[in-house]
Amino acid sequence: MSHDRSTSDSSDHSADTTTYIGARVIVGDGHTVLENAAITVLDGRIQRVAPADQPRQDDIDVPHGAGHTVSVHGKTIMPALVNPHGHIGYMRGTECHPRHYSRDNIIDHLRRSLYFGISTFQSLGTDLDDTEIRVRDDQRAGRLDDPDLATLFTAGAGIVAAPTTDAGSGAPFFAIDAVHPTDGPEDARTFVSSLAAKRVDAVKFWIDDRHGSAAKLRPETAVAIVDEAHRHGLKAAAHIYTADDARVALSAGADILAHMPRNPDPDDKLIQELIDRDVAVFTSMSVQGPASTDWLDEPILHEVFPEAILADFRSHLTDRGHEPLFDTSQTYARLQRTATTLHAAGVRLVLSPDTGVFAQLPGMAEHRELQALVEADIPVLHAIEFATQRSARLLGLDDRGLLEVGRRADLLILDADPRDDIRNTRKISSIVMNGRMVDRSRLRHKIRAAMG
Repeated sequence: MSHDRSTSDSSDHSADTTTYIGARVIVGDGHTVLENAAITVLDGRIQRVAPADQPRQDDIDVPHGAGHTVSVHGKTIMPALVNPHGHIGYMRGTECHPRHYSRDNIIDHLRRSLYFGISTFQSLGTDLDDTEIRVRDDQRAGRLDDPDLATLFTAGAGIVAAPTTDAGSGAPFFAIDAVHPTDGPEDARTFVSSLAAKRVDAVKFWIDDRHGSAAKLRPETAVAIVDEAHRHGLKAAAHIYTADDARVALSAGADILAHMPRNPDPDDKLIQELIDRDVAVFTSMSVQGPASTDWLDEPILHEVFPEAILADFRSHLTDRGHEPLFDTSQTYARLQRTATTLHAAGVRLVLSPDTGVFAQLPGMAEHRELQALVEADIPVLHAIEFATQRSARLLGLDDRGLLEVGRRADLLILDADPRDDIRNTRKISSIVMNGRMVDRSRLRHKIRAAMG
């Protein structure tokens, strides 16, 4: 999906020209940091990003003396986050349940995402009755008259093996009625074709059998799903649990593993195949992390959540005794090792908060995933790259994810440097989205009102 740079005559838009000057800029490419930089924005696009004292080149399309300057000395600017893996509309407050699913709740989650600095959110396979598709289409057509929303992508309804007399549905617990249960390759192809007709942004399917409790998708059905998705120009994302599940997904030609293999550790052959085929592997770590409560003290959460809700959630997490909300601490330790191993080998890891389930609160989950990556010894600038440039590229977006000339000006302006502490991504001073300063006070009021 290409987003062309504006070619309007800059002399007609001098009022739209803004230069943010004096901040440290994390570009989002995994290594570049500019100290005391200047970012000039015109008509929502970055026209210049360079050290503030560097002379401006003659070919920079910014009129001398036009627009205004915003001092951001002492701040850090990074790209807004891009989330390619969440489940939207099911969580209200801190509870994930199908009774909460609605158009209004989807829009509220997009609003909360923006408040936390996420520009783009892809919901992966849990769209009930095409509700997400309608919201997405309304947003893209300009019928959704609200600028304070993250951009929605959706895979529509995902695909699982049909239940049998011996095994139940492999669907996520909160979206059993949303997914499509398939009985084999022919039905799967027909369903993928119907998704393509609705112009979904990806195809999602579940392979694993939920520790033996669910029907397992057959390899030949996985092949049919991926082949039909590719025939329509769509990427296919496979939810996997074991290394064997990952091998089935790779044999089928899947473009994305929606989780890292969790049991056992991936062997060298599997890792090499991931590299050779350049498969994107979603990190999905924090969703399985320990049931910690320290993050509930973050001021940004208290800006939007009623204290009573946070107190109740803290009690629920404390009762888990630091064990994950699902699976075990041993599995999480394995995930941490796997993240380090895959990254060191050169596997294409991409941020995946699995937002909207368990403790993955919309908006906060993305920041918690960054912390989980750094705690697994992923370098900070690389973790940020997973959440910006890599995730945008995976969604086919060449207009965001990096702070460079021609991209959208989606700026996350922070009070502190994430390189000192990755939790500093939560210390948001202000947000610029598509060149427009977001009114976070107004946004905060809307979010709190939606919570009742």
